[in-house]
Amino acid sequence: MDDVSRWDLIHQKAHKEDEWHSVYAEEKEKLFPRNAMIIELGSGTGADAIYFLKQGHSVIALDISTFALNALETRVKKENLAQKLTTQQVDFGLHDLPIKEGSVDVAYSRISLNYFGAKHTTKLFSDIYRMLKPGGAAYLSFRSPEDANEMEYFEKSSVLYEPNVFIEGEILRSRFTATQLEQMLINAGIPQFSVEAYQEDLSAKGENHHPILYVNDIYFMKQ
Repeated sequence: MDDVSRWDLIHQKAHKEDEWHSVYAEEKEKLFPRNAMIIELGSGTGADAIYFLKQGHSVIALDISTFALNALETRVKKENLAQKLTTQQVDFGLHDLPIKEGSVDVAYSRISLNYFGAKHTTKLFSDIYRMLKPGGAAYLSFRSPEDANEMEYFEKSSVLYEPNVFIEGEILRSRFTATQLEQMLINAGIPQFSVEAYQEDLSAKGENHHPILYVNDIYFMKQ
């Protein structure tokens, strides 16, 4: 199965037409400039993108999945938000980010870039920094190895590809430490940044869902 079909299937199984935006999106949006131009890397079916649109921002939504982008476009049309949304299908593992240098106010990604090794993740950081306007900022969350149950699962059921990167089935999954991410950001040429442990409250998703999402939260601003 090719990657587009694989992600289409994943999104089809998980899709809810009225899916609510994340706590992470709501917290970070408070830090955005008003009427910002936002690029979301790995938008999925777009619950966070729709939240940003409703706050008056413009959004460029990038994702590998045809199904996810179509679902997002359908929902924004129903909610009369389509005029401020642009979508583009992008495979972050194969394609350069199709955004001009210095063109966006905010780069945002919530647990959508955890599918690459350290070298390619470093390249993504460099590309994200390049496309920010001077004074523009990136808010990126990466799943962390702090979830002991998940790490135990990977160690038993997956193949180790490189430190804290696992091959599960046909998908690469990274769980980089804060120290690893800091080194990648340095290697990407980003002069100032922060990497902080963050626990996102998922309790509103119900009893069948893990109540906490353990991530490393990355922030940097274009100088």
